[in-house]
Amino acid sequence: MLASVEAARPPGLVRTGYAERMSQARIDVWQDRVLSIARLGRVAVHAHTGSALLVGIDGPFGFREALPGAPWRSVEHLVVAPACLHELDCGDTLMGVLLLTPGQVDHRQLCEHAELPAFENVHVLGSPRRRREALGAILAGELPEEELDAWMTRQVGPPPGRYGSDARVEEVAVLISRQPELPWRLDALAARTGVSPSRLQHLFQTELGVTPRQLRTWQRLREVTRRFAAGENLTLAAHESGFVDSAHLSKAFRHFFGIAPSRVLSGGTRVCVHAPRLPAPDPA
Repeated sequence: MLASVEAARPPGLVRTGYAERMSQARIDVWQDRVLSIARLGRVAVHAHTGSALLVGIDGPFGFREALPGAPWRSVEHLVVAPACLHELDCGDTLMGVLLLTPGQVDHRQLCEHAELPAFENVHVLGSPRRRREALGAILAGELPEEELDAWMTRQVGPPPGRYGSDARVEEVAVLISRQPELPWRLDALAARTGVSPSRLQHLFQTELGVTPRQLRTWQRLREVTRRFAAGENLTLAAHESGFVDSAHLSKAFRHFFGIAPSRVLSGGTRVCVHAPRLPAPDPA
């Protein structure tokens, strides 16, 4: 554990102005990507539906893959692939976590963007100095929305715009993502695409690395965050997003993120919802 946060904080971060807001957290929600900046402490075993870029903003954090005999590693900066089971021990470190579009498309794009092999589950990266400075500025509210969008694109590339290359998978993924609160059934979704439920499940897992149910849960969690930002309490937001009750929300949140929703969705968290960017009109 660090002797003190002050001793570990990179000098460049002091200029961002976030040091005076240490107790605050921030979540930015786009159409599919989510950026969170918060003190997470101990994070139980979990796996994401998409790639995750993790940065220790004011120091290192502990990381361990959930494999027999896998050791704990002290790291500052890494990429975790979709469906990779892992746990964290962040201590007092302020964490920046960028969750990408569910599935493999955004992961492959990120790996190409950063010149990383896409087949590995974990990539430990070099010094995150510039990302630390930027995340500190984001937490302090110093980046206008357009600058934040541009920064995001520079880090991981633009949103891929689709979930998979198979048209049947894409159709179902778009349906689920547009209305995650609906009780989508696998047999009904399969009937829409003309394949059996088992075939659709296989196609989904092959293309995206997740099941239709997992994608629906991810999108419901994103919808909970959006509703929380609009002023709803967690119980109402959970119900309106398709969860039976707050207990089901908590279980899903822990499964995908390893922590309780109240750890990040609380009164001290600023939540910013970014509207989808519309394509520029064709010139007349």
